[in-house]
Amino acid sequence: MKNWSIAIVLAGLALGACTSGAGENAEERRADYAEYVDLPTTMAFDNNVHNFGKVVDGEMVKHTFHFTNTGDQNLVIFDVKSTCGCTVPEDWPKQPIAPGEGGDIKVIFNSNNKVGKVNKSIRIEANTNPTVNTVSITGEVLPE
Repeated sequence: MKNWSIAIVLAGLALGACTSGAGENAEERRADYAEYVDLPTTMAFDNNVHNFGKVVDGEMVKHTFHFTNTGDQNLVIFDVKSTCGCTVPEDWPKQPIAPGEGGDIKVIFNSNNKVGKVNKSIRIEANTNPTVNTVSITGEVLPE
């Protein structure tokens, strides 16, 4: 029985080590900016889709999605997530963005072992209506 207890604890630690903590940061941001949750605004991206064309397996692709707060309330981004670990949001605004102002969401796509057509989504959770906006990276990864 003692061995099972140790195995369960070790498994829990291993699973905990695999998480990025992004969800915790999103919850903290929601709490820190709670006054904005019920004041929805809108955001518009210059381009919702970036086609990187063709790259060779293993290349890193970086892209910056520019957006504008098109509403009449401050915009707060709570979280930015991708649909897989190969596409990582590198940087995004952490402070409220005034109406009419804009910002950038920088993402990196790692093409390693992703040969073929690629379509990766990035979800932006903010005090918008709807609360989730999506941008995408598309292209094709060629074998080495």
